[in-house]
Amino acid sequence: MKKTSKVSETSESAREHGLRRVERRHLTSPGEVKLKDVKVRVTMYLDADILEFFKNRAKSPNSAPYQTQINTELRSLIRKNRGEDRYSDLINNESFIKAVAEKVKRVR
Repeated sequence: MKKTSKVSETSESAREHGLRRVERRHLTSPGEVKLKDVKVRVTMYLDADILEFFKNRAKSPNSAPYQTQINTELRSLIRKNRGEDRYSDLINNESFIKAVAEKVKRVR
C-alpha cells in the first residue's frame, strides 16, 4: 500500500448536500484489500434490548467487544443464507479457543 499526497476537492453539488471529500491516506491496487478486511463507520439505530444483550455478553471473561459480536452475528447470518459453514471463524478465533481451553480445564 502506497501513501498518497493527492488531494481532491469536494464538488459544489456535494457541498450543497452537506457532504465533503475525505482525503485518501493510501492508494491500493485492485485485489490488494478485501472488503471483509475493511471497517466502515455507520450510524444505525438498534432496539435497546438488542444492544443491552450484546453489551452484557461483552462483559463476560474472554469475550469480544460488543461491536465485534454484532459483526460476527451479521456475518454468520450471511453465511447461513449462503449455505457456508458458520463455525469456520471460531477455529481461528484465539479468544474463543482460550475460553474453550479454560472451560475444559474446569470440567476435568
